[in-house]
Amino acid sequence: MEKFSEILHYILHSNIINFAIMIWILAIIVKKLNLGKNFEKSVEDVALEIKKSDDEKAKSQKLRDEAQEILDNLPQDIETIEKSSAEKTKAFKDSIEENTQKAIFNIDQNIKKSLAIEEKKISNLMTEKTSKASVELARKHIQDLLNSNPELHNKYILESLDELDKVKL
Repeated sequence: MEKFSEILHYILHSNIINFAIMIWILAIIVKKLNLGKNFEKSVEDVALEIKKSDDEKAKSQKLRDEAQEILDNLPQDIETIEKSSAEKTKAFKDSIEENTQKAIFNIDQNIKKSLAIEEKKISNLMTEKTSKASVELARKHIQDLLNSNPELHNKYILESLDELDKVKL
């Protein structure tokens, strides 16, 4: 038994044997707990996360490149917009000026027409007043002549009758 105890003592203190026993116990634990599958699953999860990260990195890189391209083109875009705005502003200004000139011309024409109409109204009114005054003056003059010379009265009546005879109906 002493020999057994020495062997046991030797086995317990031997590093190689202790290492082998530890490996054997770990193998049992790994087998029982399915650590291999869990380890493989963890490796797959990490690989999947790395792939997702690479995809996100690629998307971010693409977005960064697009943003950089927009930034690079920004001065030309601003210049284009400024030119377009200047052209539109000039066209709008020209259109306003043209419409204003047309409106002024139309107003001027309307004023001239209104003045011509008013001149005709005034002229007609003056002609009417002058005609009435002339007729009144002629009537008064004829009455004065007839009052001063009664024979003229008969003469004018006869002339009027002669004129009526000339008119044929």
